[in-house]
Amino acid sequence: IFDTGSFELLVRSTRCSHCVHPTTPYDRNHSKTYGENGTLTKHVFGSGPCVSMKGYEEVNVGPLKSKGQSFWEIIDHKIQVLDTAKFAAIVGIGPNFAYGNQDTTLLMNFGVKEFSICLQRASGADGVLTWGQEVPTDYKEKNYARARVIGKHHWVTRMHNVSFGKSPLTDNFANVPCTGGGCAAIIDSGTSLIAAPAQALQQLSTQLEPIMEDCSNMHLLPTLHFNIDGTDFTL
Repeated sequence: IFDTGSFELLVRSTRCSHCVHPTTPYDRNHSKTYGENGTLTKHVFGSGPCVSMKGYEEVNVGPLKSKGQSFWEIIDHKIQVLDTAKFAAIVGIGPNFAYGNQDTTLLMNFGVKEFSICLQRASGADGVLTWGQEVPTDYKEKNYARARVIGKHHWVTRMHNVSFGKSPLTDNFANVPCTGGGCAAIIDSGTSLIAAPAQALQQLSTQLEPIMEDCSNMHLLPTLHFNIDGTDFTL
């Protein structure tokens, strides 16, 4: 999975003998390009933590190649989705070095300065990751929304006026998250969820009718409105 919310390359590994491996894990013993390091660290994702061991390997994505790429073998984890997922690696494609780490990332070593991700609406539909510039600049200026990155370590931008009403500022102002100076929002391709602080979720819940436990009235729920760095969006 290509994850804009992280920076490093983690792989399911045979080092974790007690882990469930729904797909073939990485095995350093079958590689002629593996380089040992042995450093242990803990990575924490929204879905749970894992303990990983650092090493170096040649990594190829299509025609792109990175020799001596630092990566991490997962030796233990509490990420439930890894026990059933079809993917065998979490590929961090954040915009900078990982916090406290000066190892060059996969994006840096590939020389990729622009990429795009398309996740289709249908459940289980294929997604598309495009490395490098594919769309002419003049077309992007006309048809693409631009959001300034304000974070040092993540793809972070500014979000305003999150509401289920069409005109959030004319509704109860106290129940509209991210008014005034707005909120910082991380664009994260590693999850299909919109996560928010408890206070913001409580504010939004006051704008909704009760939701049935079996989600049988999901089709009656209103449209979510929000503004990302000056551009209005709806879901």
